[in-house]
Amino acid sequence: METEPKPYRFVSKVDVETSRYLLRIVIEREPPVGWSLIVGDFVQNLRAALDHLVWQLVRANGQQPGRSIAFPIFDQEPPMRRGHRERERWKAMTRGVHPAALRFIERLQPYSPGGDGPSRNVLTALRKLSNEDKHRTILSAFSAIEHREPIEIDVVGVRDVRTPVEGGQVYAGRALKSYDLVLEAPVEIIGPNPEVKLEGTLPMDVGFGWKPVPLNGLVQMVQSVAAIIAYARGFVGVKPGVEVKRVSTEISQA
Repeated sequence: METEPKPYRFVSKVDVETSRYLLRIVIEREPPVGWSLIVGDFVQNLRAALDHLVWQLVRANGQQPGRSIAFPIFDQEPPMRRGHRERERWKAMTRGVHPAALRFIERLQPYSPGGDGPSRNVLTALRKLSNEDKHRTILSAFSAIEHREPIEIDVVGVRDVRTPVEGGQVYAGRALKSYDLVLEAPVEIIGPNPEVKLEGTLPMDVGFGWKPVPLNGLVQMVQSVAAIIAYARGFVGVKPGVEVKRVSTEISQA
């Protein structure tokens, strides 16, 4: 990202038919394909660490883990009615886990209240990348960074366009290919040859996956998995029938 010349550049124009300013990316050099192998190995180790954790929790509860034991990551709470496919899958993945440890796992779920929802949940991203790596390939790609605040870009010159240019939208959270649209904004055209010159920084990053997870997101995965395992150690050695009340509210935000 910091090399010169940059691995990407931008081209822009004012679309007369739609009265929109359009900014597109041109990718000069794609991210190295080898990164996909590294990130795939990284993701599978994190996912496996959680699965191993559930296996140990079952054994700590004096039970024998079955073949379906795994750490559940559900975007929606499984219906309580007996026989429902998702409820049965949940039960198979957690069969033998102590009830207190099971409540701990439930509080970590992307659907659990108090979080940002499945679309921004670290475990959801981990599950999706893990599945993508198993069935396809985790491809690295450039992507615009999603911002909840307005992007700091200034208009430094216009022709045949009334200023200011406001209400721009950044297209973030997806893998970008050459000539993909990354920014657009409405303009009021007042002449035959409209032109807009902008100056500023459009945040870009390298992300991984179909809906790219940025490098910082991978760091958050490590921190979350490490925290989950650290807190779960309190359940190891719990005897069947013994109630454990220590469940961290902090880790429910993981």
